[in-house]
Amino acid sequence: MSDQQIFVPWDAGCTWYLVRHGETEWNRTRRIQGQADTPLNQRGETQASLLGGRLGGTAFSAVYASDLSRAMATARLAVGESGPEIAPVPELREIAYGEWEGLTFAEVEALDPEGFAERMLRQNDRYTPPGGENVHQFVERVRRFHDRVRERHGSGERVLVVGHSGSILALLICLLDMPNEFLLRFRMNPAGLSIVRTFDSAAVLELWNDTSHLASIGALDEEE
Repeated sequence: MSDQQIFVPWDAGCTWYLVRHGETEWNRTRRIQGQADTPLNQRGETQASLLGGRLGGTAFSAVYASDLSRAMATARLAVGESGPEIAPVPELREIAYGEWEGLTFAEVEALDPEGFAERMLRQNDRYTPPGGENVHQFVERVRRFHDRVRERHGSGERVLVVGHSGSILALLICLLDMPNEFLLRFRMNPAGLSIVRTFDSAAVLELWNDTSHLASIGALDEEE
């Protein structure tokens, strides 16, 4: 096989810009959000605006966001009022924590110590919180979005996807063809930026959880 046959030009693929939403009050107070529709706080709005400065000048073919308000607001602040239309995507919602949503981690541990140990300590990807989803159900939900968008966008295009810690990680699992349980091995900061380049049957992670655009205010690291 010649070099020409195996060479893949870096500008040939579709580039995915993956962003976690900015901070909310529940992030700050370490309450489990899941699919609760909590808004950005002031710091989260600032984070999203700083992200917009980082992305300024990037021409996106499409912008997708979880339909929860914290993700939609992050996307709008990131692309600006005159930016592309934002497509709301229910499949990009955070993993459902069911009865745990709105509780602090300490409250969940006190209320359901065995469930807390299975999900948070043992990281059992098959464990389903009461009324919620397990990791595999969640990734397969996000995969439906991944498959649609990967079919829709091709060479030379750029897409911006704004979601949640979990849904962005689930999307990364789909893009890089990793086992579903790897979802629990990664973390992502509010307003963190990752970039993945996709080709016909492969993908390359070019940037992971970069928060350099938040240097003036500092990044926050916590769970959903």
